[in-house]
Amino acid sequence: MRNIGIGLIMSLSILLNGCSGSGGGSPYPADIVTRAAKLPAKDMSQSPLYSNLQDWEKAVLAKLVQASAHMDAAFWKQVDPEGQTLWRSLASATTPLEKAAFTMLDANYGRWDRFLDFAPFVGITKRPPGGYVYPIDLSQAELDAYLAAHPDEKDALLNPYTVIKRSGTRLMAVPYHQEYAAFIEPTALLLEEAALLSKNPLLTGYLNLQAQALRTDDYYQANLAWLDLSGNLDVSIGPHETYDDQLYGQKAFYKSNVLIVDQAAASQLAKFKSTGPALQENLPVDPKYKPVYKADTMMPLLLADDIRRSGQGRAVMESVAFSLPNDPRVWAAKGSKKVMMGNYLSTRRTVVLEPLAQAILTPAVSALINHETYFTWVLMHEVCHTLGPREVLINGQIVTPREALGEYYSPIEEGKADIGGLYNIAYLIDKGIVTQPLEQHYAGYMAESLRSIRFGMGSAYGVIRSAAWNVFIDEGALVYDAASNRFTMDVPKMTAAVRKLLITIITIEGDGDKQGAANFIAKYSNVRPELKALLDTAENSVPLEFVPVYAK
Repeated sequence: MRNIGIGLIMSLSILLNGCSGSGGGSPYPADIVTRAAKLPAKDMSQSPLYSNLQDWEKAVLAKLVQASAHMDAAFWKQVDPEGQTLWRSLASATTPLEKAAFTMLDANYGRWDRFLDFAPFVGITKRPPGGYVYPIDLSQAELDAYLAAHPDEKDALLNPYTVIKRSGTRLMAVPYHQEYAAFIEPTALLLEEAALLSKNPLLTGYLNLQAQALRTDDYYQANLAWLDLSGNLDVSIGPHETYDDQLYGQKAFYKSNVLIVDQAAASQLAKFKSTGPALQENLPVDPKYKPVYKADTMMPLLLADDIRRSGQGRAVMESVAFSLPNDPRVWAAKGSKKVMMGNYLSTRRTVVLEPLAQAILTPAVSALINHETYFTWVLMHEVCHTLGPREVLINGQIVTPREALGEYYSPIEEGKADIGGLYNIAYLIDKGIVTQPLEQHYAGYMAESLRSIRFGMGSAYGVIRSAAWNVFIDEGALVYDAASNRFTMDVPKMTAAVRKLLITIITIEGDGDKQGAANFIAKYSNVRPELKALLDTAENSVPLEFVPVYAK
């Protein structure tokens, strides 16, 4: 190993102790080169939209890219600080094994393979379910018991922006802005420097508010300002999603998306902006599960190129869209923003989805996949995140669905967005807002599901999309054709099954039925033999995912 210092060598020795190597003393599994090869690198830093920017916008963009690097470092500390040490030591790797280990660490942000239910590929240590935002030895049962004994500490301990630590026999909550100050302050300063360069008053105001929010962990005002942004630049930066908290489902993790907005797409998206109230009303559930969606609620819709992402926004399963903020108070006061990332939509469809669909679906079904219908379904997935229940009554207390469902919230919520999107596309077709056939949208969803199912049960998307796949099989909507060794689709049965599944998911979320969520996932979240055999065959020909890299 290169001269990286005695202390670092000792720490790496501890990390690698007990590894099951591939022979010859290698600390890595025998197949690590093959596994890394399934994650091709794609330079995502370039965009034709860059030429539309003014000089001051390019200067602001450069500051945002710098800030993004600090969010990357903060995320590493949340998920695997020891793995980060090893990753850095391999930055100049020359051997195939070390290069593959670097790729795997970089893509997974740690020593655990997100495509294999977080199985370790360095060492034998299991991933702490909550990452490093909890004590790594803390169990859900222990936390439950502690919260029951200390109810006055619950709000602080379950705050999305606190790290839980041990202090003797007590648990203590440390605010993110204190725990991660080494990354937060440089990020905040860069946002303030960007604000000084900005000639867009809305962007200037947001950047200053977000800098202050990072320093205080109070994002309410900054989130409101983010919804008002207009212009060629946008940025989502800070702790947002809870996917990496598989202990309790409450803690947010740092990420960034630095965006150049496609202004020419505004007219394409405008037809969807006013549909929120009608889509909420269209949900096939009891009115108690669909609170009034105010007609004046904002629903900004953007198509943008994401030219630099970091942290949880880049952690292996590359998102093509997002809906933020997650704060129900902001939804109630103003709404939420849906961001579609055009460069990622295109790359995912061509690199992964279409080849995967051709390997597993009949030619008649795989041929239905196209850019426009895939785009529309992804957009409706994001729109449907803000539909359905917002409050749950549990033991006489009003809580959010996230609080009620805990670690099951992410897969159930993603299922609501998935299936709600499919269900409401049929409504939009009926109203003439969408003109492409429903079966084309179904095909895009099926390809997306296959991609996620490959991720395994370490992913909220893998959990819920494998469950939906099996529900659709049981309902006769998806059919395995032994003659062609492919899956085909029964469109009328799919339409009926979508409605039935959506009712199930919204009812679980609206009732805050944690046990119902657990039972549903235990029953359906698995990969049955016919599909597994096809997925195994596709392993050799279709990338698992692409990994974004950036030109120097």
